[in-house]
This record gives sequence, C-alpha cells and structure tokens, in this order.
Amino acid sequence: MMQDAQGFHDNVGPRGASTPTAESDAQKEQRDPEESLHDAPAEGSTIRDFFSFEEIFARVLSVADHELDASNRYLFWSGLGAGGALGLTFLARVIFSESAGETTPGLLGNLLYPVGFLIIVLGRYQLFTENTLTPVVLVLTKLASVANLLRLWLVVFVANMIGAVGVSALLAFFDVLDPPRVEKALEMGRHAHETGWFQIFSKAIFAGWIVAAMVWLIHSCKDTTSRVFVVWLLMYFIGVGGFFHVITSSVEVFFLAFRDSSVDLLPLFPDFVLPVALGNTIGGVTFVAVLNYALFAEHKDSKLFERYGDRLSWKEWLVGLERSHRPGK
Repeated sequence: MMQDAQGFHDNVGPRGASTPTAESDAQKEQRDPEESLHDAPAEGSTIRDFFSFEEIFARVLSVADHELDASNRYLFWSGLGAGGALGLTFLARVIFSESAGETTPGLLGNLLYPVGFLIIVLGRYQLFTENTLTPVVLVLTKLASVANLLRLWLVVFVANMIGAVGVSALLAFFDVLDPPRVEKALEMGRHAHETGWFQIFSKAIFAGWIVAAMVWLIHSCKDTTSRVFVVWLLMYFIGVGGFFHVITSSVEVFFLAFRDSSVDLLPLFPDFVLPVALGNTIGGVTFVAVLNYALFAEHKDSKLFERYGDRLSWKEWLVGLERSHRPGK
C-alpha cells in the first residue's frame, strides 16, 4: 500500500491532478478498485476493512468444497445437532411470547428466534437451508456434480428432520413447559398447521432468500461479533415477518402432533414440510446462489477455480460422485 501511495504522489500534477501512467490493459483489469489510489485524494489514507466480491466468493467456494467432500456420517451427525439446536428457537419463541402476552410471536416473542441459528453458524453444524446452499455454486461451475449435491442435501435434510422430531417429542412429553406456555406452543403449531399450502410455499421462498443472504454476508465478516449481528438481524426478520423455515416451523407442527390427537404426524410431511422445503430451496438457490454466480460468470476462467480441478463432463456433472479431477487426487 505504501508503494502504491508513493507511486500515486509521483504522478500528481499541479493542484493534485493526476497524469497518465504507462499501464497495460491486463494490469488495469487485475487492479482491485478498493486498493487502487487512482481516484484517491492527494492527501490522507484509505483503509480497506472489508472483503471484495471475489474474496467473499472464494470463501464460499472453500466452504462448499469442504461440505461436498464430507462423509455421510459427518453430515448426518452434524445435521442431527442442527435440527436439535433449532428446537431452542421454538422454545425461545414460546417463552418470550407467553411472557410478553403476545397472541402470536411479535417483536418481543421473536427476540431470541435467532438463538438456534447462532448455535449452528458459530458451531459449524450442517443445516439444510444454510450450509447446503453454498455447494450450488460449485455445481453451477461444473466443478461438482448434481448427484453429489443431492447426496449432501438428502443426508442433511433427513438428519435435520430427525433432530426436529426428536426435540419436539422431548418438549411435548417431558415437563419442560408450564401449562400457559404449553397452550402458547399449541397456538403457534395450530397457526402454522392451518396455513394454506401455497401461502406456506410463498413465505418459505422469502425465508430461503433471507437465509442464503445471511450465509453470503457471514462470509464477508472478519470477526465473530459481526457474524452474530448478521445472523441475529436477518433471522429476527424471518421470525417477525412470519416466514416459514423448514426446520423451525416443522418443530412447531410436530409439537402440535405430539400433543393434539386430532393432528397426525405423517401427513404433516406432504402437507407442511414439503411446501416449506421447496420454497426455502427455490428462494435460496434462485435469489442468492444463482444471482451471485451470474455476477461472477465473467470471471469463470479466474485462477480462483484452479484449486478445484477441471470442469466435469456432462455425464460426470449429472451422475458422478467422485471428485477425481481435483489436483492431488
């Protein structure tokens, strides 16, 4: 940076006006606008305290690569923990809503809605709508296969669901909530259960968008405090907005099924879990992963992708599970 600054001052004319310097087109293309002093004032200094788009993208790719290489056993147990952690989000909403006297969770009732997501993000657990959306970027660039992505999604989703069912049963059959809070939990479950299929799907799309945006912003953060703020703000928005997240919302209806004999557990999967899962997936993939890839498409030949090996053939991209083209494998 000092060298760049010196070079800048060597090329300023009267009253700070810069004069042209000999610079190749390649150098101009490679120059990071956040680091360049080409348009900076003649005095003062610039501190670059955030990642560029390409750097964020590189961090997302690194996480995605790790997830696609993870074993089914690791994905399952990590996903199981994530499903259980989001039970704390349901518990927090019940306690805060009942204590605040809110009919439905509102500004106060959703105050700790992000608690389960904070555990997952900081603890690096596998959540279907969080970690599993980042590998889409590698699939879009044909550096990972669709089959491997589906494997990842399936294992994590099943584990998340088992964790959600387990924590719902724990809250329903153990003496965790006092009667007023049990009634509040049942009200929340009935509200979700009675919502129409298309309305659930529509609200789930925006929840998926918000979660995927959270993932992108987390990779732009340099410290834990920033990550906590990003997670809390965006997940609080999901709670206050009444959007549906496939795991947290499923805990609500599963609890209802365990406590209310008129509601069966199995029909909840096609009637409730399916529209939420579809909406979350479409929202996350379309509004974040695809759009970010589209913005980055012009850099598809960047050295950023070299560490992930050669592009897969169409057959390998569709049905392959092995990443045999990667360097060193």
